[in-house]
Amino acid sequence: MEHYKLGVEAFKAGDLDKAIEELEVATQQDHQNHKAFSYLGAAYASKERYNAAIGAFKTAEQIAPKVASIHYNIAQAYEASGIHSEAEFEYERALEIDPNYEKAREALAKLKQKLHHI
Repeated sequence: MEHYKLGVEAFKAGDLDKAIEELEVATQQDHQNHKAFSYLGAAYASKERYNAAIGAFKTAEQIAPKVASIHYNIAQAYEASGIHSEAEFEYERALEIDPNYEKAREALAKLKQKLHHI
């Protein structure tokens, strides 16, 4: 739990390299900590390592499939990677889990508008 705590603190402080280092250890030590995988994914995404971010978020999803924010985060990483169909799917999954998830609803609407103009 110590590495998870240090990783979250480093992430919140903007020290992404330290966050990744600590969170990678945390996820190796506790394979069921979906929050550690989520923070690790966010740290990877902040470093524009989108494939690694998607992998970490997908692991978090396997552990906690009914957490809408995980699907939102997967969608964000897919969208940043230019994989729009997967992003759309994940936004929709987030909204299936939590129909009141406004960030997901707004992001999905923007994505659909962007795709309509392409």
